[in-house]
Amino acid sequence: MTTEKNEEMTSEEVLTCAINIGEQLLVSGAEISRVEDTIRRICNAYGIRQSHIFSIASCIIVTLETKERKWITQTRRILSYGTDMWKLDRLNDLSRRICATQPSFEVIDREYEKILKGPTYSPAVQCGIYAMTAGAFAIFFGGNLWDGFASLFVGALIRVTLYALSAIKLKAIFSNILCSLISGMACILVCYLGIGQHVEMIMIGNIMLLIPGVLMTNSFRDFISGDMISGLLHFSEAMITAICVAAGFILSKILLGGML
Repeated sequence: MTTEKNEEMTSEEVLTCAINIGEQLLVSGAEISRVEDTIRRICNAYGIRQSHIFSIASCIIVTLETKERKWITQTRRILSYGTDMWKLDRLNDLSRRICATQPSFEVIDREYEKILKGPTYSPAVQCGIYAMTAGAFAIFFGGNLWDGFASLFVGALIRVTLYALSAIKLKAIFSNILCSLISGMACILVCYLGIGQHVEMIMIGNIMLLIPGVLMTNSFRDFISGDMISGLLHFSEAMITAICVAAGFILSKILLGGML
């Protein structure tokens, strides 16, 4: 990134750059304290008199006092978020370079767009990762090689199911229940067909793909940072997701449990 500075960069442009980066940090899985600190540092680097940032899991509100003693505000609504370590690393690096060199708006926007268009795993690769993860967990929790082999198919099915449910924009709570129900039934069926031997081990291996472990970790990270509202929101979402996953697998046992 070029280090050319632009003294004419307006306060509105500073606010836009800062909140864009903060929004993508939040969407990519950054903790609330990192999001707020990044926005504040970028604003300070361009001589903003005051910056007041409020961020939770679903919203960012930034209000600035410009050099001309005027107040401006932007709000961003966060509809969905996940974990993308590649973007987190690039956005952190970009924010540090901005604070060190104060580049122009055009330079920042160009670098920001490059990050947004960064590499992603193809659907086939993601299905393969889900399959291998499910198989490894099934063996780790006490299953044999046949159970691990059977978990490969169910793990890939979970990724395909998630793609399909995402395509029809099904609400998360119903998506979690339906995906768990389908995967639970698949676990029972692979044992019924003789591919796997211990349905409990196969189920455990595939449940690990659906439990909100990262979300729960983020909630405690927010608690430790003092962001109680975001911590409670993340914790509540994690608990609701876990209940939905459990409900789906319980329903599958009720519907097909008699086959074993």
